[in-house]
Parts: sequence; structure tokens; C-alpha cells
Amino acid sequence: MYQAAFFDVFNTLIGMHLPGTPHAHRVPLQGAIERRLSRLDGSWQAAYGRVRGGEPGCVSPVTRLFAAAADRSGVARGSLFAPLHRNETTLRRWMNVYEDTVATLQALSASCKLGIISNAWPYVESMLRLLGLWDYFHSVTISAQVGLSKPNPDIFELALRTLHVAAEGALFIDDMPQNVMAAEKVGLKGLWLVRSPMNPDNVPAPYRHLMQIQTLRQVIPLIENA
Repeated sequence: MYQAAFFDVFNTLIGMHLPGTPHAHRVPLQGAIERRLSRLDGSWQAAYGRVRGGEPGCVSPVTRLFAAAADRSGVARGSLFAPLHRNETTLRRWMNVYEDTVATLQALSASCKLGIISNAWPYVESMLRLLGLWDYFHSVTISAQVGLSKPNPDIFELALRTLHVAAEGALFIDDMPQNVMAAEKVGLKGLWLVRSPMNPDNVPAPYRHLMQIQTLRQVIPLIENA
């Protein structure tokens, strides 16, 4: 039986509105480009977390430079996006909670512990609070706070320790296949969220074995029937 379910945040629980569109919409990118950009962003966040966490002996001058850039630019504090999360009404004009998010979290919270494992900056906490999602989670592991980023296996192991759950007793859901595969290597059951069905021929060979889901609601029976 699964004791815990961990979720990514962006494009999994919440998405971005484009002006004039009624639903959350992602700007399409080639998969390889998107994966590289995601990994670069995660590395920056992890570097920031290592510097601000004050870990001795593991912070290079280049890492400190990256952290300083994140502070000065306002990226780490969310200053660039401050107008989006001053209040819930403004935030919801730009960020959308997917229609299956709350129903899934409500159903799962009755039978297991919920956690977040996300490559994100610290301001994601205030965003989740404003969107009414924060209280569902027993554990929140954010790259810019812990100094680790997906797909590094250490971030999954850290998240598991926060809930005192063994890897085989946990699920992980993400829209990025390299993160799902990394979670499976640690021992979690990985689920690749693909909200728009993909042609199987377009799925890169390393990810064809991953279990795909099209909606978070598909997680509910996996927990209830485990």
C-alpha cells in the first residue's frame, strides 16, 4: 500500500494562463529543449539553496555568484512576479489550479500523506498558500531551499525522510519524464503526467517504459486499490 504521494508543482498542480485563454496553457517547446531548460533552472535553484543554507565546504565562487544574481534580480524572492501573487484574485488571472488538482488532493489526503518535490524558488510557498493548496501537504521539498534539484536522487531521498516513508511506499507525479525516471531509480513508483496525449512514436526511447497518466484523477485508484 502506498503511504505517500509526492507531486511536482508547475504544470502538474498549477499552470500558466495566457491572456485571453479560458484554461491553463503551456507555451509549446520541443521536448529536448524544455528538459534542458528545466535542468538548468533547477541547477540554479539548487546552487542558491546551498549558498543560503550555509553548507560548509561545498560552495564555490561561481555558485555564490549565481546566488547573488538570483537575489539581485529578484528571481529568488519572486519580485519579478510580485504583481501576480499580491492577492488570490490577481494570482488566479495568471496562474490556474488545474480542475483535477483539488479533487485529487482531497481524495488522497484521506488515505496517505502528501508531499511536494519541486524545482522552484522560495516564493512558491506563498503562491500555494494564496491558491489554497498549501494545507494539503505534509512535506514540501523545494530545490532553492534544500540545495538539491531534480533529477538528483538525493532530493527524492530527502523528501522520503521528511515523511518517514520508504521509497517503495510512495508515488511521484511529474510532467517531466527525466524526473519521473530519476524517482523510479530511487524506488518510488513514477507517474508521467501528459495532459495532452502523445503519439507513442514521439516519446523518446528512454522514457517509453514510464507509466503515463492524462489526469491527476488517475492517481486516486492507484492509491485506493494498492
